[in-house]
Amino acid sequence: MIDPFAAPAVDTTPPRPPRHGRAIRVAWLALLAIGSAAVGALIVLTTTSGGGTTAAVPTTVPGALVPGRAPAVSADPDQSLLRGLVVRQADVGAAQSVVLIPGGNLVAGQVTLDLCNGSFPSESTRTARLQVVEGDSQGNGVLSTEAVLYQSTKATAKAFDELKQAAAKCPSSLVPGVNGDPAARTTFRSPPDGSWPKTPTVDRLAYDFDTTDQSGQTQHTIAVYLRRGRVLLGVYFFAPEGAQPPVGGTTSIPDIVSLFASRLAALPPAAANRTVPATSLS
Repeated sequence: MIDPFAAPAVDTTPPRPPRHGRAIRVAWLALLAIGSAAVGALIVLTTTSGGGTTAAVPTTVPGALVPGRAPAVSADPDQSLLRGLVVRQADVGAAQSVVLIPGGNLVAGQVTLDLCNGSFPSESTRTARLQVVEGDSQGNGVLSTEAVLYQSTKATAKAFDELKQAAAKCPSSLVPGVNGDPAARTTFRSPPDGSWPKTPTVDRLAYDFDTTDQSGQTQHTIAVYLRRGRVLLGVYFFAPEGAQPPVGGTTSIPDIVSLFASRLAALPPAAANRTVPATSLS
């Protein structure tokens, strides 16, 4: 199994990222052996708003070196902490695989918040990011986790305020997509976390919603956002009905969320609460 964190980021103009609040269907066509110069992997990612057929989009997993392109590296001193927050291969069963999504370790040109296709000015204050997806043996993405560092605690507080506003003001009509994504209508269900346990020092927003595209196909998703200091962690469930594939030995969404919240709570306070300047990519 390829370590999704082993290689540096590449390409300052990465492919359009999959939408974080919608289903990610993942089919591994090949996992290439680790070479002396680079790690390569070819995967197919498609986004869908239901059970209909969608066209596959082949991409190269960041980590494969591209001639003439310099790596895009975050200058945030705490970027290595993100590896300890996201889902890891050791967390899941042998039938599951965890891989870095295209552009998953980049900030520039990538989206973190996209609830109701809303506008999120706080995105400009992110300093480091890591997003991976867990797929099953049939090639379906079932869970994605996205760990993000912002410049300050105020920046993540602003991100949470923007999420609340996006949900509260989400229209009942189709909303134009961003980054070239199609328009979609978001219909919110009741908040899913009323009875979930809380983790001290960690703030939480949880949304249960259906996304319907222009053709009428609908996808059910649960998106959970966790926050501690300047660190934000998104946990996205693409098949939220019933028991989930085990993560850390647990199969319920509340328990899986608690597992990730405990990782966030365990971060060193100095890292979680420091203020850093905007990151430049080189």
